[in-house]
Amino acid sequence: MVKKSNRQTPKVCQKCGKPFQRSKDANYCEDCAKEIKRNSVVRIRVCQDCGVEFYGGPRAKRCSECAKIAIKITSKNRKSVPNRKIGSIDTCKLCGAEYVVNSGRQKYCSDECARIAVLQWQREHKSGYAKSSGQYEKRRELQRNQKKVCIYCGRVFSGRESSNTCSEYCHNKNKQIIQYQTYIRKGYNRRVDRLLEERESYRKQVQNETKNGAD
Repeated sequence: MVKKSNRQTPKVCQKCGKPFQRSKDANYCEDCAKEIKRNSVVRIRVCQDCGVEFYGGPRAKRCSECAKIAIKITSKNRKSVPNRKIGSIDTCKLCGAEYVVNSGRQKYCSDECARIAVLQWQREHKSGYAKSSGQYEKRRELQRNQKKVCIYCGRVFSGRESSNTCSEYCHNKNKQIIQYQTYIRKGYNRRVDRLLEERESYRKQVQNETKNGAD
């Protein structure tokens, strides 16, 4: 079995510009991520029914008064559904198989069908919310502008690919170092120190170019 590497690609925070290492989908350092989450969870929103402004979470659609009315309407609609007798036969909403009714709200013939149906609803609901709220486009924009730090030369670069190096040159050089280190662990003699010295020299060259470009 091939073990997955736990190494994370160094990236640059989209908000403060500080280098950090988190999961591959992260775009902000830990401090900025906490601040963004704190400022974006509860804020002023507009009720979709009456137009009144209220404080609510990302998925809040109604003010408290309209939410109560909506709950009453939903409850009334549920009561209008014909009751089924316990022990009667009904059809599974997912697979169409017949089953014996064990409770008033039972919709599926088995726990497995219920689990699959819930997962399908979650996928559709999350996908629809992401598109309607603009989260999908925001995520795509962040991916396009994502900044990472090359693990070989230290240069900051942008890219949606999963590569942790900025160029083919850095990719090949870093691959060579990894190969030499693997050979050494297996007992072979390899002068990996020369490659590490070459990398350090190249990093200093990149730093000087970056500094001169900033000046």
